[in-house]
Amino acid sequence: MLSDLNVDQLVMVRDRHRLSRLKKGKDANPEQFQQLFEKSNHKVRERLARLPNIKLNQDLPVTQYADQLIAAIQKHQIIIVAGETGSGKTTQLPQIAMLAGRGLTGMIGHTQPRRLAARSVSQRIAEEVGEKLGESIGFKVRFNEQGSNDSIVRLMTDGILLAELSNDRYLNKYDTIIIDEAHERSLNIDFIMGYLKQLIKKRPDLKIIITSATLDVNRFSQYFNNAPIFEVEGRSFPVELRYKPISEMTIGGSDDDDFDDFEENLPRAVVQAVEECFRDAESKGHPEHADILIFSSTEQEIRELQETLQKFGPKHTQILPLYARLALAEQQKIFNPSGGGRRIIIATNVAETALTVPNIRYVIDSGFARISRYNYRSRVQRLPIEAISQAAANQRKGRCGRIAPGVCIRLYSEEDFQSRPEFTEPEIKRTNLASVILQMQSLGLGSVESFDFIEPPDHRLVNDGRKLLIELGAIDDVQNLNPPQSSVAKVGGTASQDQNSPLSQKGARGDSDRVTENNPPQSSSKKAGLQNNGLTKIGQQMAKMPIDPRLARMILGGAHFGVLNEVLIIVAALAVQDPRERPADKQMQADQKHALFKEADSDFLFYIKLWNTLTENRENLSENKRRNFAKQHFLSWLRLREWKKTHEQLVDLAQGLKLSFNSKTANYENLHRALLTGLLSFIANKTDERNIFMAVRQQKARIFPASTLHKTNTPWVMAFEMVETSQVYLRTLAKIEPEWILLAAPNLLKHHYFEPHWAKKPGVVNAYDQISLFGLIIEPKRATNFEKVDQAAAHEIFLRDALTTGNLGITPPFLKHNLLKLEEVERVEDKLRRRDLVVDEETIYQFYATKVPKEIASRRTFEDWLATVEPKDPRYLFVDDDALWMNDRPTTQQFPDYLHNHQLRLAASYRFDPSHDEDGATVKIPIQALPQVDENVWSWGIPGWRLDLMEALLKSLPKDKRRNLVPIPDTAKKLMKLVDAQHLQAHIFDFLAFQLRGEQITAKDFSFERIDQYLIPFIKVIDEKGRVIEKGRHLDELKARCRTETHSPVKQLKGEFKTFPDQFVFEASQKVTGVVVKQYQALVPSKAFAKLDGKDESGIVIQTFNDQNEAIKQHREGVIRLIHMQMGDLIRQLKKQISKPLALAYSPLGDKAQLEQMLVYATLQMAIQDLPINAEEFSTLSNDVKKTFLSHGQEALKLISEIYIQWQEIRQRLLMLDQDVFGKNMDDIEDQLDLMNLSNFVYSKPADVWQEYPRYLKALILRLDRLPNNLKRDDAAIKEIDPWMEKLFQFKNDSSLKEVYFMVEELRISLFSQPMKTKMPISPTRIQKVWEKLGIS
Repeated sequence: MLSDLNVDQLVMVRDRHRLSRLKKGKDANPEQFQQLFEKSNHKVRERLARLPNIKLNQDLPVTQYADQLIAAIQKHQIIIVAGETGSGKTTQLPQIAMLAGRGLTGMIGHTQPRRLAARSVSQRIAEEVGEKLGESIGFKVRFNEQGSNDSIVRLMTDGILLAELSNDRYLNKYDTIIIDEAHERSLNIDFIMGYLKQLIKKRPDLKIIITSATLDVNRFSQYFNNAPIFEVEGRSFPVELRYKPISEMTIGGSDDDDFDDFEENLPRAVVQAVEECFRDAESKGHPEHADILIFSSTEQEIRELQETLQKFGPKHTQILPLYARLALAEQQKIFNPSGGGRRIIIATNVAETALTVPNIRYVIDSGFARISRYNYRSRVQRLPIEAISQAAANQRKGRCGRIAPGVCIRLYSEEDFQSRPEFTEPEIKRTNLASVILQMQSLGLGSVESFDFIEPPDHRLVNDGRKLLIELGAIDDVQNLNPPQSSVAKVGGTASQDQNSPLSQKGARGDSDRVTENNPPQSSSKKAGLQNNGLTKIGQQMAKMPIDPRLARMILGGAHFGVLNEVLIIVAALAVQDPRERPADKQMQADQKHALFKEADSDFLFYIKLWNTLTENRENLSENKRRNFAKQHFLSWLRLREWKKTHEQLVDLAQGLKLSFNSKTANYENLHRALLTGLLSFIANKTDERNIFMAVRQQKARIFPASTLHKTNTPWVMAFEMVETSQVYLRTLAKIEPEWILLAAPNLLKHHYFEPHWAKKPGVVNAYDQISLFGLIIEPKRATNFEKVDQAAAHEIFLRDALTTGNLGITPPFLKHNLLKLEEVERVEDKLRRRDLVVDEETIYQFYATKVPKEIASRRTFEDWLATVEPKDPRYLFVDDDALWMNDRPTTQQFPDYLHNHQLRLAASYRFDPSHDEDGATVKIPIQALPQVDENVWSWGIPGWRLDLMEALLKSLPKDKRRNLVPIPDTAKKLMKLVDAQHLQAHIFDFLAFQLRGEQITAKDFSFERIDQYLIPFIKVIDEKGRVIEKGRHLDELKARCRTETHSPVKQLKGEFKTFPDQFVFEASQKVTGVVVKQYQALVPSKAFAKLDGKDESGIVIQTFNDQNEAIKQHREGVIRLIHMQMGDLIRQLKKQISKPLALAYSPLGDKAQLEQMLVYATLQMAIQDLPINAEEFSTLSNDVKKTFLSHGQEALKLISEIYIQWQEIRQRLLMLDQDVFGKNMDDIEDQLDLMNLSNFVYSKPADVWQEYPRYLKALILRLDRLPNNLKRDDAAIKEIDPWMEKLFQFKNDSSLKEVYFMVEELRISLFSQPMKTKMPISPTRIQKVWEKLGIS
């Protein structure tokens, strides 16, 4: 047929446009036209001469229709060829096209859906025509090409043909396009066919052949204006179908509940199907020719089936996997089998179309495949396992019956098959359309919505693709949206900004709302920077790169951040299949080897480290050694070469785009910020849940276990992809900082402003800005200048919170004046407990609002404005005094600023706030003055509230006592009139009890606990520096809590004295924090009396105390020491009078010297009554003591002798008692003796206490006499006395319990020693009343 072809007038397609312009028009040039025509025609003749010797395979059904197809190709511009799998369309149609005269004026482009298919088909065609691959038959896949523009047929992926449109939009390289396996309906195929439909109008010479085994031919025919259909009937050999369902249920995919049961039963069903195939082969007489192709869903399932068949399958059978990521060596085992023997190939759906696995006679179809589905809401690429369509099932069936009759066993029912969709859903309906939109914009093909696809895509996927391109900066939403309009909504203290447009309402913008300050309306110059096709400069550069738009954006980011070299390495790795291999039987070893190249914080750095290692190997090792290195480290040599080739092509691409390469090594931040430009949709933040991250659009995900960041608690990560299998996983990750996100996507961020407030320190109105990207909060609370967001609202906040409240941060004269006046008025309100005296803040605000211009909203601008106003009118912003009062000013004499308590003058402040702890009056009392505050005077409170206090106390009385006092307000007024200055010196409770004595009311009936707390002044105890030490409303409690501080000496004068010092002044005054406080000096011994020895010469020092009682106590000890130093011989005489029985009785407690010291101290204690406060009084006292010393000594000696001799008798009697019988009684007696502190009682107990000890010990001896015959009553008495003993032990160092101690001892006498008489009427009730009066808890 080629011999009939006339090529005299044929020229190359690429020259036709130039020849047309040279032939006619303003550029007409006959001479140049002739030259170009001859040159082009010569090229056609050369191609004709290079056509291979074509001999069609007569065994294939398609060759029986060769003449019809040749005629159809010559007659029609588009033909559709449909035929069963195995009919030979893929290899024979390019040869038939050459026989029809195609391939002379341009190449025959033959597309395949997969790179693996493009390589293998080109190899088969070259072998059939008897030429080497790369001569007349070539192939071109991504970044790998064999052949040239002089080739006649070029096999390529549909993605390559799509990429060529950017440089050859009319496809002038080709005179024929064959779209093979069109039933796959990939995104590229659908777009190419839509483009070809437009192109054929401008290229009438272009021939298009569309082919598939299971094509929906009617749909395609109608789409191409009723193009003719040629159905190739028959196949090489028949295929028998057998249905062996695993489950009776119809299972749609992995999301169905029954799928788990299917997976569990699949291995057993496959083993049974394999055995059936081998039995069938044996029955048909070809047991050695029984190769089986098993279709599985996933690589993991392939490995599991491989292990199962190796254990339970037939022996002497080779079992091989086949999937896209399989190493080249493993692929060769399948496509180039060596040796005999049966084989079982377990494959994913890659073997479904185009590929021909040799020698297959049986097919086992599980009926499922992993299908890629894109979720436009979460931008997650889901990979669910789904039931395949009828068309896909027939494709699988067609893999056998090519060399001999075949058998296809389907592991599902015929009803299940009939219920499945007829065709696989087109990819355009289940994937992201960003790359298509980018190409359409680049080619000027208009919007996706108006493009004539075979089946229009879902508008939601279109919008999502457009959003992704906006995110990447490839297109600007100015082209897609109306100009943004500024709007700020302020509701409940928050403000937000959005842009409103029709497309954004439809969901085109979605999460990419942007605020006004970051995205002002585009200027005309900015719009001019955009081409008519809607692409930005970034988009134009991205459109020139035949890779994923996100990877293209990373390359441009690499150039921007000066890390292009490293980014190209990473992008090349991401663009090809991962070179890492992980054999099922060596997974641990593979992981260990791969870990050598891992880097902390980033999976992307794995590729950099591996690349650097491989580069060093290329320089130092032979290819054979490099192959061994790859094998040892479980790296695919084929993929490593593809990675290298891809990198070389990307480098050429970057150089062609004139991108700048870096000379210095990239640092971590710049490298990952460059990568982040393409991964903004795949950022995630660690949540509180274990191993759970929150990605954009509220999608929860986990880090892929193989990542270096797995279980590291990294707060922020970015990922190359987010894939859903059994769970949603983030894969190929790196640690990032949230600040990088803010810098990478300022135009995509969404701002939510809340809590606008005046910031005093910077002097501006700030608000908190919650910044989010696609619903993920990047910055939860960032302070920002609110004036730029809402100037009017900022102005109002400035007036209210800065000027009206006086919180401006500076105090100019007007503000100082206004605040002082306002404070003065507010103090009056607090004192009178009213809020209707001063004008409210709104009035003050309105005053400033009428004076201050609206553009003022910060301290700096206010100061600048004030500097222009004050020279003209210094009092422009001064508020008049009368303007602050609602009515006439009331009097506040009854609410003094200082309270007087005897000589103390204590500062008071007022607050009217019932919810506050300090409601009412607050009085600051220096710690030094606290002991001197008279509780009786204090009980009357504030003069202005005394009537209210009295009324509240009357109302707090019990009802039966309150009944006779109604109406209480009148009673309170009458009582108030009776109060005079003398009454104010007594306690208010005593006053009321005295005045109401006729009503049987006592002081104990009143309590401050049951009245409004503001009526009792709030006390703050402060130190010398004004710091609060304690606070509360009960003076007695505060005194108890501060006892340590108030009873400690304040200071000590220099020097130690052995005579009464002349400079001693018992009482003096001192001013502390503004309060005049009385302080008391005391003579304090340098050493305690009990620790003095015979030759001790230590004297006394002068210390100052705030508490008068503590000062007197210490002064007594100092005076005793001074008198002691003057007694001399008298002391020696007294010591000689100690008898041996007394010394023997004391010996268990100490030696004789200690006893002597105690006797001397007891004598001086009894002899000294009044304390001297000057030298004269001391001299008189000293003379008096000398006269009575020995007589007092005899008295003290008698008492001490009685005490210790009786104590010894008690001890001896206790030793005679049976511990088992009298144990409780003995313990009680021991407790009583412990309280007496007999070892040194004269030092620790007052004289009036220990002088009663002989009587108490005598009562004890009497109790011991009665005990054996009075045990039960004694036990009962112990139960009665025990509670009081516990209290005495708990507070044994509290001197205020002396009366309680006397009463408890008298109670003991009444209970245990009844023949003795008590000194007073005594009972537990009487003790309880005294205890309650002390107020100790």
